[in-house]
Amino acid sequence: MSVQPTRRTYAITLFLILVMCYGYFLPKWADWGANSRANLVYAIGDKGVLHIDDYHTNTGDKACFPGPFVPASEEDRLNGTCNGHFYTDKSLGPSLLALPFYMVFKGIAALPPVQNFIQSGRGIGAVSNTLNPEGDGIRPQAVYEYMALTFVTFFASAIPSAILGVVLFLMAARFARRDSYAFLLALAYGLGTTAFPYSNALYQHQLAAFGAFVGFYHLWRVIYEKASPNWLWLVGVLFSLAVITEYPVVLALAALFIWAVTAMPNRLALYRVVLAAIPLGVVFALYNYATFQSILPSGYLYSTNWQGEHQTGFLSLQLPNLEMLTRFYGLTFSPVRGIFLTSPILLLAIPGFYWMWREQQQRRGACVAILLVIISFFFYNASSVMWWGGFTVGPRYLLPMMPFLALGMIFAFNHVLSHLWGRILTGVLLAVSVFSVWGLTIAGQQWPPVDVWPTTFALMNASNPLFDYSLPLLASGQVSRNLGVIAGLPGLMSLLPLLVAVMGVYAIVPRLLTRRKQDPLVAAKAPRQAVGD
Repeated sequence: MSVQPTRRTYAITLFLILVMCYGYFLPKWADWGANSRANLVYAIGDKGVLHIDDYHTNTGDKACFPGPFVPASEEDRLNGTCNGHFYTDKSLGPSLLALPFYMVFKGIAALPPVQNFIQSGRGIGAVSNTLNPEGDGIRPQAVYEYMALTFVTFFASAIPSAILGVVLFLMAARFARRDSYAFLLALAYGLGTTAFPYSNALYQHQLAAFGAFVGFYHLWRVIYEKASPNWLWLVGVLFSLAVITEYPVVLALAALFIWAVTAMPNRLALYRVVLAAIPLGVVFALYNYATFQSILPSGYLYSTNWQGEHQTGFLSLQLPNLEMLTRFYGLTFSPVRGIFLTSPILLLAIPGFYWMWREQQQRRGACVAILLVIISFFFYNASSVMWWGGFTVGPRYLLPMMPFLALGMIFAFNHVLSHLWGRILTGVLLAVSVFSVWGLTIAGQQWPPVDVWPTTFALMNASNPLFDYSLPLLASGQVSRNLGVIAGLPGLMSLLPLLVAVMGVYAIVPRLLTRRKQDPLVAAKAPRQAVGD
């Protein structure tokens, strides 16, 4: 950007880039996690019920209550019978947010041209090349559900994730020596970490990150910048949304609330947070009781899969033990799920927090709260026997703390980007991060598999999903479904429209916004300057 953008211009440009990148790629096919959440949306929106009996065969992530669940065979656990009802075993938050958008989609799908296309049994562009060869082909019901999933995922996941990226930019800009540093940080977070693959997937992780970090941002504004206490009502809604979306975030939010109590000039004002959190909490409790006869989330207790893991410890969580050391390695530097191996740009957060601690002496309470958020998620994830998260990109259970971790990088940027070596180092780390994350995300039509049960030091000899799975797929032209594929572009060529669009936004939008702001001033001042001369 050769012009000098305002902070608002940076924010708008960032939002557009992130929305385009997130929305360009369509949901994975046969994604159990997304299908399970979408099934609840369909059940409520179409039939007014909470059970997913009419939809459950598209997912293995489901619960049978009161049970028992009888599999059709050991090889096929999808089509078994349940002496009760099937429910999603997932958290309520993503489905609850997606529901109103599904009702909008139903109206769109009822339009004659859209209805004719759904019933036609035709594909679009090169989509037929991405179908599962062992599947049932293009069926009207499958087309309808995939279109619905794509629509609601964009509004319930991509849009909140893009807003989160903007809020991270605004937060980082408060500490950045230049706004461009904060812009770079937000792009690195949004496109170079595991936030990218889950920003257009109907999963819980990014939505929980959105609720937790945006709530923290507004708490910061009220505490340190004297923003109106009425923002605390929004904080309560956001925090409660995060809780009903990803249960382990409770520990992180407790740390943030305790910090707010200690730092808030008027502690009584925090009653707004508590009261605003109640409505979603009540909805959550009523849903749990209506489905599993408990006000607490109980879906995993009745899951049809992974019962051995769910029944280990407390819902797979164990007390500290030596195996946790292996899991910490797995979460940080292992080829299977290492967060710093997948996104080495995050390594800059480590010295960044050192500089944060030194430079923010008057706000060390907030620094402690941020670090506790990060530490709590590492310990929670390492304490679970399912820490690896199934077929996934990186350690997905760490995602709610990712914007807090990324925030630390701005202090490193302030110190290293003023030097040539620092710019080179940052550029290399960012390039490797984007290459790794995008390679893992856009290769093929499913999430990368893991070929070991990563609970022992077998991690040392595990295959690398990027080199052993994703890159070979990309080399053969197998690219995840995207808008370019719909337009008929094959393989890697389908990425060209996105590349052109991003470059266009980056080059044009800042100039348009800056010119709109400056032209009236120039026009008003020009006559005076001529007279003065």
